[in-house]
Amino acid sequence: MTNAGGTQALEGEAQAWLMRLTSGDATAADARALKAWCGRSAAHARAFAEANLLWDRLETAARLPAVAPVTTHLASQRGVPSRRWFLGGAIAASVAGAGYLVARPPMELWPSPQELAADYRTRTAERREIAMGEGVTVELNTRSSLNISPRSSERQIELIAGEAAISVSSMQTGALTVRAAGGLVHAADAQFNLRCDAGRSVVTCHRGALVVEYAGRSADLRAGRQLAYADGVVGAAVTVDPAIVMAWRDGQLVFRQTPLAEVVDEANRYRNGRIVLMNEALGRRAVDARIAINRVDDLIALVREAYGAKVTSLPGAIVVLS
Repeated sequence: MTNAGGTQALEGEAQAWLMRLTSGDATAADARALKAWCGRSAAHARAFAEANLLWDRLETAARLPAVAPVTTHLASQRGVPSRRWFLGGAIAASVAGAGYLVARPPMELWPSPQELAADYRTRTAERREIAMGEGVTVELNTRSSLNISPRSSERQIELIAGEAAISVSSMQTGALTVRAAGGLVHAADAQFNLRCDAGRSVVTCHRGALVVEYAGRSADLRAGRQLAYADGVVGAAVTVDPAIVMAWRDGQLVFRQTPLAEVVDEANRYRNGRIVLMNEALGRRAVDARIAINRVDDLIALVREAYGAKVTSLPGAIVVLS
């Protein structure tokens, strides 16, 4: 049995692990070390699971239509999975149970094992340019992961998660194929932006032309057009300004009449911790703004001053807007 002092020490260690995983600097070695730490005893696994309950509460609170305090009962609201089941049985005392939280992080706060094992991966607010040769250049945005086909006969890459700006010069040896969330994007002489989050991909053509294949369908995409695909459905192409979509390459986030809820989601990609919006009406407010990525927390002050939102700061770089 763990005494009070030992329990408090484990809670502190569990919180330190959570901070490490949400720092943006987590590695595959960290994931393995956490799994080993959770496997040391049932108390270790339970401590880490309890630390994660905070994210359940915040996620549930953010879905409520009205402003509500972050309280313990929120974790068990109907329709939102709670990790309390994790604490109640044998899973809480097993390494497998702890591994569930390592593999399926709450609110996608840290990379999945597949992302950690990628050929290339960027951390929070990091961008990385990859020169593949033969006229192909890839720039990875924040929290993105990419694999390159090991077969030299194929010019193929896979965007596992995140966002990439890809440039393909005219090549006589064939087109580049990019895999993302079960779809294929073919480009022979084009520049485009590809974003893949939670199984949904958005393709924006900046220059040239693309062919997008998904779920047995094929669609042509011209410059200035964008389409999305997910859940077996390819959406209709729409006209967009590629310069706004790809402003992240210049260190900027640009919003034009964008609902605040979407702005907050975007800002969360570039900072550690989480901004949680708990007011549905506030989330529908339209925003016109240009925010420097290296000062993304300016959004918090903007929401407070422009909309009168209440700002509550919590440990772990969590900010609640209500």
